[in-house]
Amino acid sequence: MRGAKFWLAAAAGVLVAAVVAAAVWRGMHPPAVAVKTGVAEERLFEDKVLATGRVETLRQAAVVAPFAARLLLLDVAEGDRVAAGQVVAVFDTADADDRVKEAEAALKAAEAELAAALAPARPEEVVQAEAALEAAQAAAQAAQKRVERYRYLVEQEAASPAELEAAEADYARAQAEVTAAGARLAALKEPDARRIAPLKARVAQARVALANARRMATKGRVTAPISGVVLQIAAKEGDFLQPGALVLTVGDPAGLRVVADLNEQDVAGVAAGQEAVVTWAGRPGKTWPGKVSRVAPAVTKKIEQQQAENVVRVYVKPEGAGLLPGATVDVVIHRVKPHRAVVVPNDAVVGAGKTAAVFTVEKGVARRRAVTLGGANELYTEILAGLSPGATVILNPKEIKDGQPVRAAGGAQP
Repeated sequence: MRGAKFWLAAAAGVLVAAVVAAAVWRGMHPPAVAVKTGVAEERLFEDKVLATGRVETLRQAAVVAPFAARLLLLDVAEGDRVAAGQVVAVFDTADADDRVKEAEAALKAAEAELAAALAPARPEEVVQAEAALEAAQAAAQAAQKRVERYRYLVEQEAASPAELEAAEADYARAQAEVTAAGARLAALKEPDARRIAPLKARVAQARVALANARRMATKGRVTAPISGVVLQIAAKEGDFLQPGALVLTVGDPAGLRVVADLNEQDVAGVAAGQEAVVTWAGRPGKTWPGKVSRVAPAVTKKIEQQQAENVVRVYVKPEGAGLLPGATVDVVIHRVKPHRAVVVPNDAVVGAGKTAAVFTVEKGVARRRAVTLGGANELYTEILAGLSPGATVILNPKEIKDGQPVRAAGGAQP
């Protein structure tokens, strides 16, 4: 009986020791965390942006109708080379010519009125005005004497106050006539500056109106604003065009550019100097190398088929001949040129700059590796230093710690 109890106690002790040992081992060896993994690969790496663009001439100018009129003559055709200042279209100037005649008549009338105001008076008119002034002065003196006499008579009670008031009124009228006669005489001898000033202004205004009318009439012969080739004809002879209506477009097809509209999310990293490739359905199989010349500093709202989209315009200078102005082309912009590089999936990278790192799986344990990043595209990130090809990397390692046991639950096997 004692032997049985001994063995039971011994067995219990062994069991307790085993449980304690297992607990200690589990504490020192936590269970492996399931992770998804990928592989660092050496492969061809590039970062490019795809966009649609249109071909434009670097120098281009529109010829428009100068005023509302009928197009009488269109002296060029599409593809013709023209020189700056060459007459390319002639408009009916009948209305403009009528306005010139009206302006000439208005100027003549204004000048005649000013000349009449400035013309010296005839001698007989001056003599008559001087005589009228002397007569008015004599009448005023006589009226003044009557006022003085009636004042004396009123004081002597020999005349009534009403008679004195009538004499004073006559004297006031006589003085007014003297003033008027003097003004008439002065006007004959020297024109009134207050009357001459507006007449001179009217003449000046009429001259400006005539100059404008003549200049507008000469615009009926429309000239090419720049030297180049007629790219587009937008009107035909006999059309009645409103002011500003497009007649034709002139440009220099030797100097072309491609204007591409990039979505806001694609413009990051695009900069002047980057290489580009242009292709056009009009020349299947042909490519035009080029470079980004500039990136617009603002976002533009582009509306197509009643849908608005925010875009950033990128200007590319293509090399070689064959593109035509107005063509719609496809553009590939290389933010990073194709080259061999070590890459990892984008979601394997944590941090950025000096804190960038990846977690590798080494003998069932996660190891944090500091890396130097290069470019990135929609799938992969370039590793410049800190990681060798073939290494197994953990994807989305945000909760993983250095030295933590891990086991692959998907992706590449460690």
